[in-house]
Amino acid sequence: MKYILILLSLGTLFLTSCIKDEPLYREADIVSFTIKSDDYISSSMTEDRVQLVLSAADKTNLIPEIEVSPGATISPASGVAQDFTNDVVYTVVSEDGNYSKRYTVSVTSRMGFKYDFENWTEEGAYWKYPAMSDPAWKSANQGVMTAKAGNVTEYPTRSTIDAYRGKYAALLETQVGGNFFVVGYVPVFSGSLFRGDFKLQMSNPAKSPLFGQIHPKEDGKPLKMTGYYKYTPGEKLINKQGEVAGQMDECSIYAVLYKVTKGAEGQKEYLDGTNILTSDKVVATAILEDRTAKKEYTKFELPFIYKGDIDYSQNDYKLAIVFASSKNGDFYEGAVGSTLIVDEVEVECESFDEN
Repeated sequence: MKYILILLSLGTLFLTSCIKDEPLYREADIVSFTIKSDDYISSSMTEDRVQLVLSAADKTNLIPEIEVSPGATISPASGVAQDFTNDVVYTVVSEDGNYSKRYTVSVTSRMGFKYDFENWTEEGAYWKYPAMSDPAWKSANQGVMTAKAGNVTEYPTRSTIDAYRGKYAALLETQVGGNFFVVGYVPVFSGSLFRGDFKLQMSNPAKSPLFGQIHPKEDGKPLKMTGYYKYTPGEKLINKQGEVAGQMDECSIYAVLYKVTKGAEGQKEYLDGTNILTSDKVVATAILEDRTAKKEYTKFELPFIYKGDIDYSQNDYKLAIVFASSKNGDFYEGAVGSTLIVDEVEVECESFDEN
């Protein structure tokens, strides 16, 4: 028995010696860096930099949660609140104390807008037509109502239960037109939905949609627009001259940031169907290039391409978001039956302080 006890003791000593002789770690890396906040979105890291993204602009009292290499230490420490208005430098020291690494940590604010198309209502005095509950969203339903004197079974722009998420999505359908006393010959009515206003101009219908809502500086610089869509083009593309041979109808999905006069005067200024993509007031666009058929919900992710500088000291700005079942619907060109469904649309922005 004594012999066995001696062997066990020797084994324990041997293991203890091995553990004590094991070298300490030399790594001095940040493994992960997050923020303990509901506003935290994401983080990315390089060899010497950490970039954090939040949904809020306030960076003055953020609590980081940091994981480092085994045995390493970091200063400032994990869990200690920091003011990230300016970059903060973190230093990681390896377990053996012989190595260190400095990381510059910066925080970017991301803001934006989400539209789930869940809430619908009816507008109109004598005749009713479907509309979004958010009054900033408009469509050409009012023009269809006027042209048809309220004799409409189903309007071109309406809700659908064929949603990507939630209960409803927005459905835009190009419908057959006709000869109308108010507006004359109209071959098709395109389904449309846009942020802005609608003032029917019978002599020039492309000027009826007034695109855009004021986009204050506090809402941030638009970076990209994302969402989900389905599209089924109709069989025959037509316009006032007849069939457009050899071409298929296409949908339209885009956003435009453009400048207006500062103050109350700018509130009254709009781009319309004749110039929304061509005006020299346009500062940035985010445009869907693939406008062909999509049987299943397909995600779009459209970066804003800037063609000019933003200067709020000189101008105010409006942001327009436009969807249409026929891209030339403003000019009464389209294919009957073309149907665009959109859902879960989001515009992502960043604080102008980050630029």
